[in-house]
Amino acid sequence: MFPARVFRDEERVAQPLPYMALKDAPVEVRRAATVAQVSSSFTRGLGILFTTLIIATLPTWVPGILAYQTIPVALLALAIGSVIVSRKGSRIREEIAERQFQKARSSTFITAILGFVIAGILPGILYLYLYTRIGDVMVKRTPDDPKTVYLLPHPSEGIFLGRYLGWIAAYLLVLYIGYTQLSPGLRQVSDWLSPVLGVHFNTMIVALFLVFTNPLTYPPLLYLWTFAGFLGGLIAGGKIRRGFLVGMTVFLSTLGALGLAALIIYQNTNLSTLSSLPPPPPGFSIISAATGPVAGDIIPILIQGPSPTSQMVIQDIILTMIRNAGLVFAVATISGRAASLFWQGDVFVLKILSRMIKTKKTALPQNNIPKKGILLLALAIFLFVPSPHSAQPSTITQAPPGRPYQQNLAIGLDMLGAPNASLRMTNLDLSSKGLVLDNNYAGNNLSLFIINNNYSQPLGASSFLGIPSFILGLFSQPALITFYTGDPATTRIESDHVAAQFSQALGVHFTEAFALPTGYSTTKPNPSTSGQGTVTIYAPNPELTNDDALTRVLGLLPNSSFSTLIQPANFQNLQYLAAIGLASISLPPPLNKTPTEAFSFLLNTQFPREFYKAGQHYLSLKTLLGFQTGIVGDTNSNASIVSISFQRGTVLYSPLGFSPPFNPIYDNGTATYIYNATIMPRADFTANFTYPFAPNIIVQKTVTPSTGTIGTKHDVVVMIQNRDNVTVTNLNVTDDQAPSAYQKTLQLSPGGVQTGQFASFPPGQTQSLSYTATTESSGTYVLTTATADFVWQAPNGTKIQYSITTEKPLISSSSGPWTQFTRTFTDLQPYSYLLLLPLLLTPVIETLRLVGRHRKKKPEPWVNTPAEPQTIPPATPPQAGPDKVTDTPSPANP
Repeated sequence: MFPARVFRDEERVAQPLPYMALKDAPVEVRRAATVAQVSSSFTRGLGILFTTLIIATLPTWVPGILAYQTIPVALLALAIGSVIVSRKGSRIREEIAERQFQKARSSTFITAILGFVIAGILPGILYLYLYTRIGDVMVKRTPDDPKTVYLLPHPSEGIFLGRYLGWIAAYLLVLYIGYTQLSPGLRQVSDWLSPVLGVHFNTMIVALFLVFTNPLTYPPLLYLWTFAGFLGGLIAGGKIRRGFLVGMTVFLSTLGALGLAALIIYQNTNLSTLSSLPPPPPGFSIISAATGPVAGDIIPILIQGPSPTSQMVIQDIILTMIRNAGLVFAVATISGRAASLFWQGDVFVLKILSRMIKTKKTALPQNNIPKKGILLLALAIFLFVPSPHSAQPSTITQAPPGRPYQQNLAIGLDMLGAPNASLRMTNLDLSSKGLVLDNNYAGNNLSLFIINNNYSQPLGASSFLGIPSFILGLFSQPALITFYTGDPATTRIESDHVAAQFSQALGVHFTEAFALPTGYSTTKPNPSTSGQGTVTIYAPNPELTNDDALTRVLGLLPNSSFSTLIQPANFQNLQYLAAIGLASISLPPPLNKTPTEAFSFLLNTQFPREFYKAGQHYLSLKTLLGFQTGIVGDTNSNASIVSISFQRGTVLYSPLGFSPPFNPIYDNGTATYIYNATIMPRADFTANFTYPFAPNIIVQKTVTPSTGTIGTKHDVVVMIQNRDNVTVTNLNVTDDQAPSAYQKTLQLSPGGVQTGQFASFPPGQTQSLSYTATTESSGTYVLTTATADFVWQAPNGTKIQYSITTEKPLISSSSGPWTQFTRTFTDLQPYSYLLLLPLLLTPVIETLRLVGRHRKKKPEPWVNTPAEPQTIPPATPPQAGPDKVTDTPSPANP
């Protein structure tokens, strides 16, 4: 017979191991598991922190890691090490629950070493402390301890379809706030180009703003993504991973909207469209666009780089955009994690309260205080404290006073009877205000602080004060412009010092917006630089208005100058252009001397029409400008001249009866009435004259309604009215409707050039041209002007032809997020149907999971129940047989 071997615990092994919840475990085991969880969570948080630091410093981190610099390499090692140590900590907690204490202690020791080496000192200390706690458990363990496996608590799965609903709510919130609270600069760019590129350009701008804006430098976006991620994670609930997934999905959905919009624009746009861009609408400010989100991060790189197309500049731009997107991703996912953590703590507290209500307890036992819930709630609180910063202006060295200045106030009248005024002052000494011509102006050709209040008059064939006219048209808010020739590295420092001077003089902080390399000819050529120049634009505080800026500029001028005749309050509704700084400003006769290199001031103002038809007219300078004091020439000035220029053929009737060379004088050759205020002060400067101005013919181009949503029909009417008592002939009205760049997004009915011809146009008659314009995109449409030409016969029989041009009317079209979604979905068919897959699959998958959980079998009776003490029955000697083997030698078989 074969020997039989009998195991004493055979029947015990056949029984399944008892299971219990971790909360029913001995206090030493619970404490060790809690320390393991805290250590793992803390290390995971460190990994997130190190990863966020890498993202925040990505433009400098990548070159540093390629050069094997210490800090970038250390950040990478700490980020990877924290992830490794955190994962090991999760496994150690499971081993503790499974009562594999020896294995857990060994793993903890190794993890502590890794924590000290590659994850920082703090994780190593925590795991070293965990090592001691596991040792305490092993010391207190006895051979009679039950072999119980403790089950870790399973986090709640959250509400049904929580992730789906959280994603929908957070995504719609982000897009809605993005559309309605878009930054002013990007809003102006969208309003300008959306009518040209289509409605999807607005979507692209909004998504670009949401994804690629640095949330650390633009707090509104930081608050938006934080709230959106927290809202989505709170709705999703359950595990922390659910909050992370919701934040990630919202970010990727916004990035996808950007890609789809860019794809549609690429498919529907050609180079000819970009080459015929219409002028920006009134109020457009390149300063606001250049200093706002996205552009504010890219333009400094272009300014500091050697060339916009260099590899280093392109690399820095790409890394900066990745950094901004990474920070947005981090904010969205971290806030989603925090929301899930808050949800877990909230649910834990609610469970405790529910048990209290059910058991009718008025207070919790001392050992049942919801410490875990309070801890989770405390960890979910975020505190953002912005760090204030201020820039100190550089020290300015005062210079000795300059020579006496000259000032000229010139009034002009056009053929339609509309006055315009120009105040020019040259050779100003502004050293007492902080503006000094020091060494920082060595390579300077122009330094001007400009205020453009919708000034639409021609500025010359190509430039004005050395600044190209098309650049001036892009400014609707004050700006400082400098133009230097020489090495950009040197001139940039000098330009910044000049900006500091203007900052001190005006009491306004300036920020460098952007710089443009130029090849323009300069007034001070330098053969060594070969005409190399740089135009730098500085932006003041966004709160600075044109009226406030004009008041500050006038405060720099001499107290007894003609600047006291200018009242900024009277200029609010007028079109004007003001500038102060270093520029070559020429003066009209008799002050047409060679311009000197000194500070100058200029103010051009356009007034509405005041004179009609032939007859005797009266012009009062005091009434026109609205000043209360008299005209007094400054004794500290070299000359103070006031002049009124008329159209050729004007007959002037001087109320004083003086004749040349007395004051005032009338120059017949230039049709200019000149008054020298230095010789004789006057309360007012008036002129009686006669000139055949155009009759009171009114030409207006209006849009009704001027604002609306996409698809609104706007009635455009060109109305011509004869409000005079004379008849005009050969009236020709022409309206080109709108720029050709709008042809894809603006439907005109009837289309084409609208014309009207009328042989006679008597008094009181009204003629009109009308058509409808239907917008198909959001943005601001700038329509073209309408022109009316007519002939009037003066009383002396002379026939004079006049031309009147209307203002450019605007159509403001808006669209909400829903319109953007539907248009994108429609324009991308059939590819857009792929977007429905995540929308439809997510509810189906969640429903199947819910049904699967309900179909699971009930747990065995021994699961989650305390294990009863087991008694081991005495072993009975088995019967010897062919199938039994005993471990005791038989007497017959020693």
